[in-house]
Amino acid sequence: MGRLLIALSTVLLLSVLTGGSAMAGTQWCVVDPQIVVNGRASDVEVAFDQSRVPTLSAPVVFRFHVPANATATVGMPASAVPYTVQVLYDLPPDSRKSTTVAVDTLVSSTDSFATQTIVRVTKSVVVTVAGSSNAPTSITYLVSK
Repeated sequence: MGRLLIALSTVLLLSVLTGGSAMAGTQWCVVDPQIVVNGRASDVEVAFDQSRVPTLSAPVVFRFHVPANATATVGMPASAVPYTVQVLYDLPPDSRKSTTVAVDTLVSSTDSFATQTIVRVTKSVVVTVAGSSNAPTSITYLVSK
């Protein structure tokens, strides 16, 4: 009985974190730059229904906020959807043992639809925030050694 409850809880949690059945059957369009801050990589994705691509009115925007004393590099893989990346060194300096990173994303469109911003810090640490087009989505996360 305990194993069944754990399995059901895991399935429920995964359903909630991945958008649940409301998004079932959706073909996602994903835009995903990678950022390395103080030697620690994270992958940030914005995902939305691929059928909405023709309604985009501007490139997808990724705005990263990192500590003033950080070193940051961004990898911008090719994407069918145009996107821009900004890195702002506007957070307080940190100890470099752990680093706070914030990311704001924006999908501008002539229509309103659901989006998801997903941050993969490690293979086991994933943060997902639901959003909508034409409204910024923000996530603040910590990367450490």
